[in-house]
Amino acid sequence: MDAIQQLALASGIAIGGLSGAVVSAILQRRAQAREARRLAGLLASGSSPSADAAHPLSPLLAAISQRMTALHGAHDEHDAQRRQLSADMVRLMHQTDGAMRAKDRFLAAISHDLRQPLQSMDLALERLRREALPAQAGDVGQLQAGMRTLTDVLDSLLLLSQLDAGALRAQAAPCELQDLFAEVLAAQAEAAQRAGVALLAHAGRQAVYTDPGMLAGLLGRLIDNAIKASPRGGRVLLAARRHGGEIRIEVRDGGVGIAPIHQPRVFDEFFQVGNPERDHRKGFGLGLPIVSRLAALLGTRVELRSRLHAGSCFWLPLPRASVLQRPPRAVLLDADAAQRDALAAMLGSWGYAVHAEAAVDAACARIGGGVGAVDAVLCAIDADDDPAWALIRAAASRQAQAARIVLCSAPGPALLELAARHGAQALSRPPAPSKLRSLLAQRPLQALRGAA
Repeated sequence: MDAIQQLALASGIAIGGLSGAVVSAILQRRAQAREARRLAGLLASGSSPSADAAHPLSPLLAAISQRMTALHGAHDEHDAQRRQLSADMVRLMHQTDGAMRAKDRFLAAISHDLRQPLQSMDLALERLRREALPAQAGDVGQLQAGMRTLTDVLDSLLLLSQLDAGALRAQAAPCELQDLFAEVLAAQAEAAQRAGVALLAHAGRQAVYTDPGMLAGLLGRLIDNAIKASPRGGRVLLAARRHGGEIRIEVRDGGVGIAPIHQPRVFDEFFQVGNPERDHRKGFGLGLPIVSRLAALLGTRVELRSRLHAGSCFWLPLPRASVLQRPPRAVLLDADAAQRDALAAMLGSWGYAVHAEAAVDAACARIGGGVGAVDAVLCAIDADDDPAWALIRAAASRQAQAARIVLCSAPGPALLELAARHGAQALSRPPAPSKLRSLLAQRPLQALRGAA
C-alpha cells in the first residue's frame, strides 16, 4: 500500500472516530437533558428523588427538594399568620366602632336625661336671683356659676360626640363679620367682665363664605380660651384681615403664652397648659379640640403663634365673600304688648329686622314666606296646649335654619320636653339679654343639633 492509500485510510479512521465521538456526545447530552427534565418534574410535583440515589446528582437534588419543602412550609405558615393578623385587625375595628357607637349613645342619653332638669334648675335659679335678698345673692351666684360649668361640660361632650360621629354638616353662606363679631363678643361679655378682661373687635366691612353658626361657636371658644389665659386688666382682640383672596380671622391675647413643647398638643382632648390642679374655672381642655373639629368641617384649619410671656394668636383663613345687604330677620310672637315691644326694641338694637305679632295666624304667615328667610323665631308660651306652638311647628318645617326660642314665665318639665321635641330652646320670660344673644349667635348650629 502506497503512502497515499495509508493516508486516506488513516483519515477515514480519524473521521469515523470523531464522528462517533460527536454522535456519542450528542446522545449523552440528550440523555442528560431528559434526566434533568425528569428530575425537574419530580421537584415540581413535590416528589422526592430518593429513588435515584445512585444518580450522581441525587444528593444535590435531595437537598434542593428539602429546601423547597421547607420554603413551602414557611410560606404556608406566613400566609396563615397574615390571615390571622387580618382577622384580628377586622375584629379590633369592629370592637372600636362598637365602642364609639356605645359612647355616642351614652352621651346622647345623658344629653336627653340631664339637659331638661338642668334647664329647669337654671330657670329656677334665675327667678331666685331676681327675688333673692342681698344676703342670699352670693349663694345664688355660686349656684348659677356651678350650673353654667355643668351645662358647658355637658354641651361640649355632646358636641364632640356629634362631630366625631359626623352628625353635623356645614351650611355655607355669605356672612358679614361685623355683626357676627358683635354677637360673639356679646355672648362672652359676662365672662370677660368677671375676669376683668376687655374685649375688642375689628372687622371692617369684611364678609366670608362659611357656616355662620359653626364659625360663631368656633370663635366663641377661642375667645373663652383667650379670656382664661389673660391676666386681669388684659385685652383680647378679635380681628379680620384681608390676605389675598382670603380673610384671616385672628384671636389675640396678651396672656402667659404657650411653650413650643406644648403647642403640638393644645388641640388634644383634655390637655391643658398651666392647670395641674384641674381647676374647673380654667376649663376642662375641651374647647380647642372642638375648635379644631369645627374648623375641619368648615374646610379650613386653625393655626397658632405663641411665645412664653408674650401672648398667643390663633387664626384661621376663610374664603372672602361679598358684603351682605340684608340684616338678620326675627319673627316675634307675644300677646303681651309691653313685653313684645321691649323685646322687639332689644332685638332691633342688635341689628335685627323684627316682625312682631300678637296673633298666631299673623306670625305663621310671616314664617310662611311673607318676609323671606328668617334667622330667629321667638314665641311666648306658658302651657303645653298653647296655640302658639303652631308657630314653632311652622318654623321647624318651613324655616329650619332659624333659631327657635320659647319664652316661658314658669316652665314645667312637660313644657321643656315639648320644646326639646320641636328643636327649640327655652328661656325665662323676659329673657336675660346675654343668654338670648348667645343663643342667637349659635342659631345655625342649634338648627343642626335639632335635626341630628
